[in-house]
Order: sequence, then C-alpha cells, then structure tokens
Amino acid sequence: MDQKILEICQVLRTSPVVMTPKQFIHQFIESDNSDIAYLRRFWATSGIDSTMALMTTLRNEINRTDAGRQAWYSFILQEAINIASTQLPPTGNYPTGRFHSSATVQHGFFTTEAMARHDEVLTQHDMPFVFDLMMGTLGIQAPGHGAQQEEEEVTDRSGGPETANTTNTVSPEDLSGISYTQVAHGHDRAQRVATTICAMIAFAQNRRHNAFQLNNSVRFFACGVSERVHEYLNYIGLASSRSTALSALRSLSIQGERAMRSAMRVVPGVPLSPTVCIDNIDMEQRIHQQSVGNRSHTWRGTWGYIHIPSNDLLAKLDLDQLTLSSFHEAMSRVEKLEIQPHMFLPTPSEEAYEVTVVKSQIAKVLYEYLATPSDKSSAIPTKPLPIEPISAQKPDLLMLKLMDASDNSAEGIGQVFQSIIKQSGLSVEEFFRRLQPMDGDLGTVQNFNCLRSQRLPSSVPQNRMDNIFFQLGASHTLWNIGSNIFTHHFGDPTDQRNCGAWQHLEALGFPSEKAIQKKDFTIMINQMERVFEAIVYYCLRVIMKTSTNKTTHTNVTIPTERWNEIVQECYDTYFSPQARSAASQPGTCAKLSNTLLQLHDFSTVVEAKRSMKAGDVGRLMLIWKKWSIMTQAMKGITNYSSYLPRMVLMLTVILPPDLRTYLKHNLLISPTGREDHFVAKDYWLEIQNYWIKFLFNNNGTGTQIDRLRDLFSVNIFLVSPFHLYH
Repeated sequence: MDQKILEICQVLRTSPVVMTPKQFIHQFIESDNSDIAYLRRFWATSGIDSTMALMTTLRNEINRTDAGRQAWYSFILQEAINIASTQLPPTGNYPTGRFHSSATVQHGFFTTEAMARHDEVLTQHDMPFVFDLMMGTLGIQAPGHGAQQEEEEVTDRSGGPETANTTNTVSPEDLSGISYTQVAHGHDRAQRVATTICAMIAFAQNRRHNAFQLNNSVRFFACGVSERVHEYLNYIGLASSRSTALSALRSLSIQGERAMRSAMRVVPGVPLSPTVCIDNIDMEQRIHQQSVGNRSHTWRGTWGYIHIPSNDLLAKLDLDQLTLSSFHEAMSRVEKLEIQPHMFLPTPSEEAYEVTVVKSQIAKVLYEYLATPSDKSSAIPTKPLPIEPISAQKPDLLMLKLMDASDNSAEGIGQVFQSIIKQSGLSVEEFFRRLQPMDGDLGTVQNFNCLRSQRLPSSVPQNRMDNIFFQLGASHTLWNIGSNIFTHHFGDPTDQRNCGAWQHLEALGFPSEKAIQKKDFTIMINQMERVFEAIVYYCLRVIMKTSTNKTTHTNVTIPTERWNEIVQECYDTYFSPQARSAASQPGTCAKLSNTLLQLHDFSTVVEAKRSMKAGDVGRLMLIWKKWSIMTQAMKGITNYSSYLPRMVLMLTVILPPDLRTYLKHNLLISPTGREDHFVAKDYWLEIQNYWIKFLFNNNGTGTQIDRLRDLFSVNIFLVSPFHLYH
C-alpha cells in the first residue's frame, strides 16, 4: 500500500499541473465536477464512520507538535462556538417559547415534575451539544452508556424486615437530631451541574429564557437570601431579579385566594365543607432602630389550611350520613345517652389485639438489637396487623392567609371565623348551611365552646354555630398526654437512689433536664421511645440469660421457635396484667412494680406514635380509649380528662357510622403520598408555623406582617422545603 501511495504522489508532482497531497484532497472535496462529486457521494452518508476515522487520523498527525496542537485547539474551539451558538431555546411565551411571565406563573410551575420537564427540554432539545460537552468534561458518559455511579455506604438504622424500602426518606417527626442520608450519585450530580450551566448560558443570551431562574428567585427570596447576594445571583444567571420574585409571589397569592374560594364553594352532591385546621401563631417583630410608634412587639394571630375531601373516600360513604341534618339528629340523642364503662374498654378481640401490639414492640427490639429468627415468615411480626388504615393518597391542601386575630379567647375565635368566611368567599348563610369539620388544639376547642355557649339559645344558625364540629389534634393529644405520663414517671434527679425515667435518659447519654420541653415535644416523645426500648432490651437480655455478658453489635440467628418463646416469655414476665399485679403485692420490690407500670404507660405512647405514622386510625382509637380512662387519674390534665372521652364517644358511638369514618380518616394525612409517612394534621401545621416564624421572620425577609400575610402564608408550600420529602 505504501508503494501505491508513493506512485500517486509521484503522479501529483508531474507536469503540467503540480499538486501537493493536501491540494489534491482539498480539490477532491470542494470540486464542483459531477464525476468527482459522484466519487465522494458516500463520505457524509453511509461512509461517515470511515470519514470520521480519517478526521481522527488527521487530528493525531496535527497534534504531534505544539504549533499543531494550538491550531487544532483554535479550530475545534471555533467549531464548538458555531455549534453552540445555533442551539438556543426558542423565543416567545411558554409553551411555544421558553419565557415564563411572573404575572401569569402558576403553582404547577414550581413542582418537581414541572422543573424536570423544563430541564429535559433544555438539555435534550434546546441545548444538547452544550449539555453533552459539560457531561463529557465532568467525566460522565451520556445516559444509556454505562453512566458512572458512586458507591455510597448507607447504614439502615432500623434494620427490621419491613424496612426494605429503598427510598431513602425520613418523616418530619424523625428529624429530631443529626441524621445522615445517602448523597447523590456522581451521575446525578454531574447532570445537575451541566443542566445548571445550560440554563445560565441560555439566560445570559436571552433573559426571557428564565424557567430555571424564576424558580430559583422565588425560593432564594423566600429563604432569606440578602438583596446583595440575590443581585449577584441574578448577575451570573442563577436567579431572576428580586422584583421578579415578588411579582411571582403576588401572582401566586392571587391564584391561591381564587383556589381557596373555589374549594370552599357549595358543590351539589357534597354535603359538607372541606375540613379547616387552625392554630394560633405568635411572632416577635424585632425592630433594630426603635422610634416612637416603631418598636419591637409580639404579633399574635391565627393560621391554618383547608383539607379538601378525597373523592375516593367520599365514594365509599353514604353521603346522606354526612349532612348537617344527620349530624344534628345524632347530637339530639346525646341528652338521652347513658355513658357506660364498656364504651371505653376493649372488646375481647381488641384486648387480644393489644397483646399482639405489645408483642410486636418486644419483637422489634429483639430483632433490631439482639437476635434474628431463622424463618422470618413464622416469627412474631415486628409490626401489628392494621385495623383501619388510611389511604396514603397525597392530600389536597390549601393554605389560609394569616389572620390578625388570635384564637386564644372567645372574642378572638369569633374574629377568626369572620376571617375564614371572608377568605372562603361564602356568605354567612352559605357558610353555616353545611357541616363544617375543623381541627384544632384543646385551647382552640375550649374557646370555641365558650363562644358558642355565650350565643345559645338562638334561632339564627350563625349565632348557634351548631354546624361546626371540632376535632382534637392528634399530635397535641399525644404531646400533652405523653408529657403528663413522662412527668409522672420521670422521678427525682437529685436522688441517685431514685429509679425514674431520668436514670435511663442519663444512661443513654441524654441530659435529663432537657427531656421535657414545651418547645420540642417531638424530642420528648422520641426520648420516651428510647427509654422504653432500652428497658425492653434489658428485659430481653434477662430472659435470654445474657444480661451479664459483654454487649455485642452483631445479631445472632436463632431458631424461630426459640425466638417466639423469648418474646412470649418477656411479655408474660414483664408486660402482662398478671406480672404487674404480682409486682404490686405487699413485700415485693417497689422499683420493679414502678418499672412495669412505666413500661405499660410508655407502651401506649409508643403505640400512639407508631400508629399515627402508619396511618392506622383503628389502632389510634384503641389508644385513645385507654387514655380516656387513664386521664381520669392523671394530675394536671383535667381538660383532656373530659374532652378526650367526649371525642372518643363522638367517633365511636354518637355520630352516624359513615360520618365517623370520614372524620377519623381526616385525623391524619400523608403529605408526600407515601405509606408509613403519615403525620397528624395539626403537626403538619406546626411545621408550616416553624417556617413562617423562624425562617421568614428571623432572617429579615418577612418582618412586615403584611408581606407575611399576603405573599408567604398562602404560598408556604412552595417556599418551604415541601418538595424535599418527595
């Protein structure tokens, strides 16, 4: 082959037309002669692979010298510029273009799914060359070509057989301390970097290509980014201007108000209104430079949201039982109702179920810390069977505006209702024409009852307010009763001989003086669960005769029959009524008796927490029945001793069956639509209270109540880390 090449070169050097090989190739490619064009007809079609191989060979030859490398760099740079400059997003309003106006932006624009679609269009259709260039520069191959993945070690602290779900998400109640989660894979991180660069370039070329920047500007502004930093982020193309963010929030607020009125309107075929959940909110407006009429003060108001009824739930119920007349008929029978103890006591089947609940709590500790059964299918389960689970369908929630009225008094609760009626767009007659379920804490319910008692008797519905039914918030009930139980068993930290719960807290490394805090009930409940499991752990080691052995961090595998025997023996020895009765006899150890009582009481708190997280209102009702009896003997919880039994009777005896089902299924919600990620509705409102109080107010962005009310409160789901739980 080399000889043939030499012969061709010799021919090129012969007269009359002397040509170099470069001139020959150049003329061969650019010639307009039809015969020559025919010879090269496959170069850019079926023969493209060999053509590109020729380009690779030419590149290797040029890059042998410094001058060649510089020339090749300049050539490739110009070619890259030419390609990138032709790949730009189309102009115009979305969807034909890529401009999103802050005056017309919708709530759906800020969802994770919408932003994923915008990113895909930008990187796969508008600017694929720049995206692939950035991914290649970062050392990541394109999807479908063996993308590099970083191996990250993740430790599952739960360890139970039911925790095999690979979705690494944590419910809000578990975020009480430091937690470690799986970091993003290398490909995902590189893809995010490349997508961001593409968005910045598109925005720098034309500021109307602003999907990414508009989303960022709203979130940055809401999260307290200073004006100077925001201006810099806008300058480098990461965010739209601050004024654009404000304009978008105003547009979203107007849409939120319209959605509120639309959701609250009277709908034929739906006999009751959406549930309204409210809570008081106090914020300190701190003024740095005080003057006359401009001083720091505490703003007291009320906030909440509405929960639109689920169509799937309504389809399963008899709507005639959800009407206001049906509710009034049920309430009219209360005067003749004779309350019997059996209404709060468990039936034989419920009593047997409660035993399985306690055994599951014991089995959970045994499985996580000590031993694993050889056959998990026949072992005592670590989770009790469900009784009345709620659908994990993502709830439809709409936030109310902040209300300049506190529900801390009867007068204030009346002003709150005036504000709710105004925001709903209903007339007074329309609002009081339907059954209106509501959720609130005990103080709110008491103030409402006080207001209603002041207006009775009356023939006017808006004065009687007899269409409103308040439910106790499940989280506030758990917190207050749990706090009382914890206080009862806490003991005296000044007496080292005292074996109260404080001893277990200190042994677990948690300062006992920080266990019961009004500002953090969640950590209190979590510490009660830790103390409970620590005592169960020791009881199991006593049963297994390993209490004096050195603790190991590896679980042993034992036969399932022995595993079940350990759980059963632990229950009989420490958790059964017979064990508590025997320990309370004269002459026995008082500390043992107190410990068994503590185990029993803490077990109810643990079960209440876990049943709420699992979204099982049937299990929760069993605990509420038990607490209805326990609260009669508890000190310092007088109001719950009357209001909780009343609520239990309403949800189990008094109201029509389908109305009971509807109200019970509205106690809990799954904000992200996932199983085992339920929270109480009042707890979810407390989370939103946190964001608007400490994030927006303390960072200076929302120190104006008008701005908090008109911009942030209605849009809280957009600007709080709501999508982190997706």
